[in-house]
Amino acid sequence: MRHGSNIDPPNRFETVHRELDLEHLEWDEEHLHGLTNRAIEYIEDDSKTIVVKNNSPDIPFLYSVNPYRGCAHGCSYCYARPYHEYLGLNAGLDFETRILVKRQ
Repeated sequence: MRHGSNIDPPNRFETVHRELDLEHLEWDEEHLHGLTNRAIEYIEDDSKTIVVKNNSPDIPFLYSVNPYRGCAHGCSYCYARPYHEYLGLNAGLDFETRILVKRQ
């Protein structure tokens, strides 16, 4: 599947991160292809509820339903991308390929 992001930025909350040395992988087309073309993984989220109360004057409704975190659409401007970093994931390909599904 084609994703909007082709990068795996480091998580801004982690003090140590590793980077791949792509020079050693330049002849391994299959491995390079797998770095950016990942399958989507659905992970169960243990949130207490999928219903969220909105207390904002600019939102015309009081409650909303949020059944998942992350999104496979891959819009680069998405405001929700940084939230994945609070979960130990990154805002790039992890946001698009590691989707947390709320079961309740």
